[in-house]
Amino acid sequence: MDGVDRKTGLSPTRERMWGLIGGTVGSLFGIGAALVAIGLDGVPWYSSVPYPLVFTEQRLLAIDIYFLLALFVGLGFSTAAAFFSRRSPYPRTDAFGAGLLGAILTGVSGFVFFTRLVALIQP
Repeated sequence: MDGVDRKTGLSPTRERMWGLIGGTVGSLFGIGAALVAIGLDGVPWYSSVPYPLVFTEQRLLAIDIYFLLALFVGLGFSTAAAFFSRRSPYPRTDAFGAGLLGAILTGVSGFVFFTRLVALIQP
């Protein structure tokens, strides 16, 4: 049977490293978003509406800037994944770790931007 060994390009040590990086970045991202929204934009701790009422304000919010920066950080991780897929000693592990983190950050940021857009166009 010809082909590449299943374990080629994988590293358990690097997988743990990417797990720690992902957990740390994800935790800081979530806590930071909550602190910015509550502390700077005045979003209440609890609300029973689909989105915070501050999202309907037609002004630039601090949370908008925060999620824009998070979107760029996510794009940076996605770019790093493309780089790691060609240049890393463990391309499968490094590209997957960076790609997953980039996809999560850009996905969450895009979802919040879309929710803000929906809140702005609602009558």
